[in-house]
Parts: sequence; C-alpha cells; structure tokens
Amino acid sequence: MPKNFVRRTYDAWIREHARRFRYPPWIAESRKNGFELRFVGLAPQLSFQIRQRWGNAELMIHDERGVYWDIIGDFDVTEVRTPDGLYRCKWCQDGACYPSRAALWEAHVFEPLLDWVNQRTADQWVCLYGTPYQDIWGARILSCDAIAERNCVETFPLVTGIDGDRG
Repeated sequence: MPKNFVRRTYDAWIREHARRFRYPPWIAESRKNGFELRFVGLAPQLSFQIRQRWGNAELMIHDERGVYWDIIGDFDVTEVRTPDGLYRCKWCQDGACYPSRAALWEAHVFEPLLDWVNQRTADQWVCLYGTPYQDIWGARILSCDAIAERNCVETFPLVTGIDGDRG
C-alpha cells in the first residue's frame, strides 16, 4: 500500500528524531489515510491515531477489550496555504506559518507529541470513569495519590515499567 503524505512525512521525521523519545513509538497499524502509533513503555491502552483526511492527530484511551473511552490529547491540524505559499493551521490563534506542509505537521503534530510522551512519569495513572455510551464517561491521567479521590471504574499505570529511555 502506498504511503500517504503524512506517513511519508512522519517516517522522514522519526528517522531524525527517534532517539529523542523517552518511550519510543512504533507503528501498530497502517491504513490508506492514516496510521496508529503505540509506545514502548507506555500502557497498551494508549494509542496515537493520525487520519490525514481530516487532520486528526489524537491520543486515545481504549480499555483492554478495545472499548473506546476518551481522547486525552490532540494535536489536530487543518492545513491552510497562504497566498504567499506558506502553511498554517486554520484553528491556531498565533498564526504561525511554515515553509511547507511537512514543516507544519512536524511543528504542529510530531514535536508536541514528542513533548507529551516525554512528560509521562511513573506516578501517572489512567482513571476510567462512568459507563461508555450511557452517562458521563471518559479517561483522565491522574497522579497515583489522586486516584483514591476519584470514582474510577478501572485504573492502570500509564508507564508500564519498561522505560524506553536510551539515555
């Protein structure tokens, strides 16, 4: 299957920046218009899904049965090409412009993802609350100390104990 623009851009970017990840990403699934990343050392219930067609770039939590619970982070981008040939995200208030589509995706999606992943620590847990598809439900990242204060139906550590730090 030929790779789409975002996948080709990601592949080029990760070749240069893979060593910067504390918890290295790996491609869990590849589709025509997107792909899914997982991370060595982070809970398998966490995935990062990119869908080029809509510019979605979202960190998602599913439970062990594969039931979707929540988006816990997003770096969505809606590409706009300016009259002078630069690229920016339609939704961003700062108006930052980039010299290419690839530069926009790198700065708006891949670098923020890297920062998010590298900020994960062993005291962070995922709290699933509510009942999917019925009431208020979702997932939150909490410190271990805060778990007892919440009405979680399920909890699990975000960091699995396999530190991917190549330090």
